Amino acid sequence: MILQVTACAAQLLRLAMVVGFLVMPSLASAQDETTKPAIIGVLDTQQVLRDSIAMRSLSQQIEARRNNFQEELRKQEDALRAADQELARQRSILSPEAFAEKRSQLEQQVSSLQRQVQTRRKELDRVYGEAVKQVQGALVSIAQKIASERQLDLVLPKTAVVLVRNDMEITDEVIKRLNETLTEVTVPSVQN
Repeated sequence: MILQVTACAAQLLRLAMVVGFLVMPSLASAQDETTKPAIIGVLDTQQVLRDSIAMRSLSQQIEARRNNFQEELRKQEDALRAADQELARQRSILSPEAFAEKRSQLEQQVSSLQRQVQTRRKELDRVYGEAVKQVQGALVSIAQKIASERQLDLVLPKTAVVLVRNDMEITDEVIKRLNETLTEVTVPSVQN
């Protein structure tokens, strides 16, 4: 999950840079000596992801789904363990062929459960990614509005900046507006 948030943060950084290029004035006019210096904003997308209500809501929903899945998985594992123990008790009364057949069936059930676990985890990752895109879209839209309002020529990700003046930071304003705009994210249904 941390890798996903980091990957999402990297994607948001790229989006923030694109936003900066969209609001940047023509480079040709930059050669004119009367042109004003570029006005730059800095956005900490990792902080936005960490502090926004929408991302916290998303994390809680995904965690609840993961916990439900873990509970289902635990029940299925318990059933397989019980079946394995029962098979071990029956070993002495079953013929070697019958025992081998039942053992093979049990191993197939275990393999099937393992495939189900992998599929379910991939599906959770997929729906998480889709939900994060909702937050990213809102974040980019808000950053564009702020850039326009403040007449910013460029918005840089904070990870690309060593030092920044406080008045160049737009992170808190983005978080505030994002929290006003998007308080909950709709997590798509997991397909089984």
